[in-house]
Amino acid sequence: MKRFLLLLLALGCLALCACGEKAPAKQPLPAPDALTAELLAAGAFTEELEAADKEVSLLLYGLDEQDAPGLRCCFSAGATTEEIAVFPCADDAAAQTVLDACAARLDLQKRIFSAYAPKEVEKLDHALLLRRDNTVVLCVAADQAKAKAVLDKYF
Repeated sequence: MKRFLLLLLALGCLALCACGEKAPAKQPLPAPDALTAELLAAGAFTEELEAADKEVSLLLYGLDEQDAPGLRCCFSAGATTEEIAVFPCADDAAAQTVLDACAARLDLQKRIFSAYAPKEVEKLDHALLLRRDNTVVLCVAADQAKAKAVLDKYF
């Protein structure tokens, strides 16, 4: 009888666990241009960001083109630290290289802006640096909650 009650209790626990809410599946990652446009439309930035040439973006991040061949980067005019960078990477090793390069850029930006625009450092402290499979995204926005709402669908 005790075994039957234990079995019944265990089955009841399993049934309750099966009824729990599952996290919603993440949407497929959009193309870099589409994701950048969606972030720009979210209203998370205080100034208009401009798309940068591939060569400029690679230089600013210290990357080679083969690491992130389809990258898309948008930067502020320089008065703020706001930027978007989407890196579809060639493979896992390249994605790790890009992730490290983004972290290094954030550190450099913090050192630079702390001297003359300390309020911008707060944006950098709350930057979104995300990776899903071989795609890396860096987003520094004035309203990180709005940017995060967009990125949470994919990351």
